[in-house]
Amino acid sequence: MQDLIGYDEIIENSMRSVIFETLKKVEKTGLPGKHYFIATFLVRFPGVVMPKSLLEKYPEEMTIAIQYQYKNLVVDQDNFKISLSFSGKYEKLTIPYKAVTSFTDPSMNFGLKFSVNYDDLVDEEIDENLSPANKSESKKKEIDLSAKIVSLDAFRKNKDQDN
Repeated sequence: MQDLIGYDEIIENSMRSVIFETLKKVEKTGLPGKHYFIATFLVRFPGVVMPKSLLEKYPEEMTIAIQYQYKNLVVDQDNFKISLSFSGKYEKLTIPYKAVTSFTDPSMNFGLKFSVNYDDLVDEEIDENLSPANKSESKKKEIDLSAKIVSLDAFRKNKDQDN
């Protein structure tokens, strides 16, 4: 049976709102306790802004840690902006939530993984070196990073033990 409601998209959007809400709290108060975040994102996704030097070093995907060496966190509805230290120099990044492939808080054993479909990318932004035929083929590839089953049991167990 065909999903005419679009549950996949609803679930993905709901999970991405967790990133927004989490970062919004951190934007206001800073990282509480021992919390920190690891986020992986597609660097060529529309709306990602990062220095060319980092793009050359991470041509497809990049993983960042939001822990000690960050500043200027600005959380918007569709993306977040952050300055992170790379080799002692702060670099500004803009990351749309739709570019994020995973988001974790290892201190809480909490994580989200997303399926990112290359149909979301603009043809020219996938890879300028691909021929038109290869671009179409590349667009159809999907990175499936989860079974789309969200389990909060590990998180709940940790929370229950703390009480």
